[in-house]
Amino acid sequence: MTDNNTNEMKHVICIQDLSCFGKCSLTIALPILNAAGLHVSPLPTALLSTHTGGLGIPYIHDLHTDMNAIAGHWKKLNFPLTAIYSAYASNQKQITEIAELFKQYPNTLHLVDPVIGDHGKRYSSLNDEVIAGMKMLCEQADIITPNITEAYILLDEVYRIPPYEESELFRITQALRTRYHADIILTGVSISDHELGCVCLSKENAPQMLMSEFLPYYFHGSGDLFTASFLGAYLKGQSFTQACRCAMEYTTMCMKYSFHSGQNERYGICFEPLLSDYIHLINQ
Repeated sequence: MTDNNTNEMKHVICIQDLSCFGKCSLTIALPILNAAGLHVSPLPTALLSTHTGGLGIPYIHDLHTDMNAIAGHWKKLNFPLTAIYSAYASNQKQITEIAELFKQYPNTLHLVDPVIGDHGKRYSSLNDEVIAGMKMLCEQADIITPNITEAYILLDEVYRIPPYEESELFRITQALRTRYHADIILTGVSISDHELGCVCLSKENAPQMLMSEFLPYYFHGSGDLFTASFLGAYLKGQSFTQACRCAMEYTTMCMKYSFHSGQNERYGICFEPLLSDYIHLINQ
């Protein structure tokens, strides 16, 4: 894995879908990672007319063949790489291409955001083969960032409704660490009706719970913003826990801004006007 404390320009391959309307996935990750001073190469898994969260049935174009061709050209270039950040994949062919890219760059940081479910349910568009494939990617990851729903799926356990006991959240996080041998950021967790946050567990630290105030609204793409913000801060040189705290603070800040500016929740979280705040946070 590449040392995240060096001062050289860091290069990240970002593998997610590209939604043409409704901020999420690549349209969030690219500006965040660029703002962190990273060189980012996008690798779209699929092209969507809109995201899938309440904007009707989108047009979806699978790009797994294109992924293979792009990765093949990259292999010939033999460029230096710091990290691979993968998230949503809609079928097993896309997951296979991601796994091949992990093999192509074995000594880089592999971060997997296993986008397979939320609100207690697996995404209906994903079949058992995709779920199995996402578990396989998590086994190859250095860091995984599941929400609480995805954590139970990854552990083959029945979902339990919130709020949770602190001991249960620590149990889940440790179980994920034991099964997938990766550092864990368990997102979207609560131990009361007034707080929401994450539990982070790395090789260097015991599980730590980081909480922020619970906000009674949700904006599409908030999870993508958190993970991208974490990776940018982490590769900038912050510790694992510091980067988690930075991502949580920035995501909360953007959610409040989005709400007070009257943004439609389906259109995605407003983060662009606050990019200077993110840059300040990662340089602290």
